[in-house]
Amino acid sequence: MRAKGEPDARVLPDVARATFIAVGLFPWILPLLRAWLPLGAVGAGLDSAFVTMCHRLPERTLTLAGVPMPLCSRCAGIFAGVALGALTVWPQLSARSWRRVITATVGAMVVDVATQDLGFHPVWHATRLASGFAFGYALAAACVIALRREALGAPATPKASG
Repeated sequence: MRAKGEPDARVLPDVARATFIAVGLFPWILPLLRAWLPLGAVGAGLDSAFVTMCHRLPERTLTLAGVPMPLCSRCAGIFAGVALGALTVWPQLSARSWRRVITATVGAMVVDVATQDLGFHPVWHATRLASGFAFGYALAAACVIALRREALGAPATPKASG
């Protein structure tokens, strides 16, 4: 039984899911808002919220509607992956399986970073977006699933799923 004034733990997965979706979409929406609305200093302030998260090198940053995104393409992919992973919350894997998937996606990002920085290929936004997206997707889906299982009192690693 929960104490008076304490939130119901069953709503935490839904709150986390909505937050992941909103935060994941924000860097994609912000440049569009800045292009279409006179946001001025407010837009610049919202954009600067991402300065500590990403290097934002111009050659590694996409533009939407003529406005640079507040993140490089790999970080933008991570944010998009977080949004879609939280939205779909699929597949329903065990915690152990999600750890493997997340490890594999980190490996893919490391390979992309290394091959790019060692000069094996130029900046490819497609691979930067894809490797970031895969990681963000897996991370968000795994977190929401774990929160749901916790809220329901279910074991983190069900025997029937992988």
